[in-house]
Amino acid sequence: MTTGRNAADRYFSKGRELVKPVVHGIARRALPVVERASGTKYVRERASGGTGKSSGKPKKIATETARAYRKLATGLRGATAEDIDGWTVAPSTREVDTKARQLARLKAHAALSEALTQGSSFGPAAVQVGRSLVAAGHLADTVSIGLNLRSNPSTEEAGRVLLGMAYQRSSDSEVAWAQFEKIDDRDIIVAAAEEYYPTAIDTLGHDAIPILESADESGETRRWSAKAVLRTAESAFCIDAFDHVRTLVETRLDQMDDEADPAVRYELNRMRDWLPGGKHLESLPTTAGKRNFGVLSYDQPGIRSRNIGDYIQTIASIGHLLRYENLSFSGDQGLTELFKKFRRSVKEERKYDGPEAELNLVEVYRDGNVYQDIPEDTWYIAFGWYMHDIFGKSFNIPFHPNLRPILLSVFVRYPEMLTPEAIAYLKKYGPVGCRDWQSVAVLRAVGVPAFFSGCLTTTVDTLFPAPSPDRRSGTLRVDWTKDNKGPKKKQTVTAIRDKSFPENLELARNWVADYAYKYKHVLTSRLHANLPARSVGADVDFEPKNKSDSRFGGLIGIDAAEFDAIRNGILDKLSVLLPLIATGASEDEIYAKWVEITADAMALADEYLATAELPVAESRSVVSALNGIERPVPEAQVTDIFMTVEKGEAPLVGQALRSIETHTGAAYRVWLPNGALTSTEVDEIRGELTQGSIDILPAVGLGDEKNTSEVLSAVLPALFADHERVVVVPAAAEVSADITELSTVDFKDTLLAAKHDVRKNRSSGLTLMRRIASSFGDDHTGALDFVFASHAGMSEDFVPFDPQIAVLNLARLRSEDVVERVLGLVQQNGLSYIEAMQMIVRERYADLGDDWNIQAQWEASDVPKIVNWRRQARHFGHMALTR
Repeated sequence: MTTGRNAADRYFSKGRELVKPVVHGIARRALPVVERASGTKYVRERASGGTGKSSGKPKKIATETARAYRKLATGLRGATAEDIDGWTVAPSTREVDTKARQLARLKAHAALSEALTQGSSFGPAAVQVGRSLVAAGHLADTVSIGLNLRSNPSTEEAGRVLLGMAYQRSSDSEVAWAQFEKIDDRDIIVAAAEEYYPTAIDTLGHDAIPILESADESGETRRWSAKAVLRTAESAFCIDAFDHVRTLVETRLDQMDDEADPAVRYELNRMRDWLPGGKHLESLPTTAGKRNFGVLSYDQPGIRSRNIGDYIQTIASIGHLLRYENLSFSGDQGLTELFKKFRRSVKEERKYDGPEAELNLVEVYRDGNVYQDIPEDTWYIAFGWYMHDIFGKSFNIPFHPNLRPILLSVFVRYPEMLTPEAIAYLKKYGPVGCRDWQSVAVLRAVGVPAFFSGCLTTTVDTLFPAPSPDRRSGTLRVDWTKDNKGPKKKQTVTAIRDKSFPENLELARNWVADYAYKYKHVLTSRLHANLPARSVGADVDFEPKNKSDSRFGGLIGIDAAEFDAIRNGILDKLSVLLPLIATGASEDEIYAKWVEITADAMALADEYLATAELPVAESRSVVSALNGIERPVPEAQVTDIFMTVEKGEAPLVGQALRSIETHTGAAYRVWLPNGALTSTEVDEIRGELTQGSIDILPAVGLGDEKNTSEVLSAVLPALFADHERVVVVPAAAEVSADITELSTVDFKDTLLAAKHDVRKNRSSGLTLMRRIASSFGDDHTGALDFVFASHAGMSEDFVPFDPQIAVLNLARLRSEDVVERVLGLVQQNGLSYIEAMQMIVRERYADLGDDWNIQAQWEASDVPKIVNWRRQARHFGHMALTR
């Protein structure tokens, strides 16, 4: 008889409170310690008679908790089991996290036996295993099992589904679909519908619709899990397949019982509201003959913002309208009532008579306006964090065709959003005023005119007259992590999602009012607590987790004069534009004026961006380092191969060379780094080779860098001074094709040949640059310099490549001083060789071909030419992807 709970479940359940740090000094103060360490609130029961002494129940709970933790600790590997008795000393956070990962892995591996015990066939059971492993972050385990199953014809499709599930999480959708599309077992497909159908749609677009229709006609969609319906509907929504979305959603809602997952039910109902005919496409209120003006809101099909900072930005934008005393408002009743209330608090020194005009107010979704019924000729200030993606797949740009945006205080979150259509749109309505300097650099790198405007929240003080006298006192902590004293708030407020737009604006105004009238000092890690609080005169300590975060360029480390320059620049520009909009000026006139009033800011950006240059090492230092070294001399009809050997890879060199030897059809020569192997090891391998030979490169030192792999890789063009090309492979390579074929690669006008990076988070070179800049940490000035210099001269984004396996065009690399440029980034900015090569080469690489560099963690191939196992799981010792 099965109880429905396997051993891992019982183990996990018994200790689930224990994975938290618990039990410090149980003998003397059991209850308070357990409460403090575990984060669990135990009820204190007082003894009758009002003596104040606690009963024995809490102590009993604490004791049982300690016993269970000790049992758990001794059952899992780790320091706790050996060094800590589990009674008087709580484990470290690292130890707790390690054991939690072990438990998750045990539970995932137990899923297979549990599924088979409950009668599931092997394929669907494998899906359950894969889903558990992927959810726990054990992608290497998933890939390992998938590769081993795929190698056996009887379990091939079970292996492919596991690989597809892992690659859906880690790689481009095309990589996952390459595995999914070869599955014919309908039971496996139904079990994996949550991953299978979204991947098909994300990869094939509208060409996937017949696949979806076939599943619906056969009745398979009724066998899908509710989450599979939701995820497939999300992907279909992003390609505007609204009829299919409606069929999926409404059919599932009709058949869901009361026990169904309420979160999934909520999302399905919410998605229905975004379909044609839903509440989000209801006509917005308009006033005949009046110009429409949008007030930015934060709903969208994927997820609604719960960040009060978003609504504070909208409050700041409203102040720019309310300062005009002769301007009146109609339209959305909630907004017009709110505007009347807010108008009473406009600072006297900010008021203008302004034009006698009326604007019709409409709510415009920042990230979902393409799904709204926006009235014609609707103007608005398009500010904030662009773009929050929709279901992680698409972006709301270009905006709704009836919108006329004033692009000011914009932060570009994802460079991937800059599609050709998006770039054309931004050029049409630019210049783009950017909240941060990183966004300026990104937009200019793809040809969009952009300048630094700073953040709109610097102007929020328009609605908060300075108190007289100022009675503020005390300190407020907003998402402050350094201490836990005194009043504190979190800027993320989940309840926002259940409130109306006007209610959230009221909440945001009250939030800023605390800065303006209650607290004298604010400690925060949040940008939109820092800037609004400074705007209304509070003293602020701003300590974000990462000062080089791309959101902060030009907004961190600024003094009062720089802050005022941002605020006045925004006030001045909008004071020119808004009266033109209110009085009905033409689109051409308004945008011509926008170009005119931003010309100085554009010129300043030109000057500012031109000041930074990437570091370049001195040529003489390279010459000096290589002076007197015996360099390789090319030999006719011999392919030269440089093998990189990282720490711990020495035992793999022999395997790699044997795989090269087995498949080569011509002479080759492998060059190893100095010190990678002993002379005895080299001689042993050399004796096994018939077509090739092994040579050792001389040691190379540059400054403090002594024979490091980074420096050696960087100086290859100078070290192989008389060569035209060299093939680069890692010691962790398994070769199953003739590597000498690479000696004929056509470089054309490129610097090297390599494969594009297939990982999901490596699709954009601009994103990679942003990630590198963020690694500068506290050196936010250096991060900005790097951003400016690395983006200079670009005209479009590029797809990063993987230089671990490459053919270097040595002559071209030498002619463009790539050695010195790469060394400058490695030695002065701390970049890795791989990162530095991306910055210098960018898009100037020839495609090596997909099968010349297969990394199992990210993709699989039926006929790989080289499998690259560097930093990859060894898959139980089987270094093979071949069947």
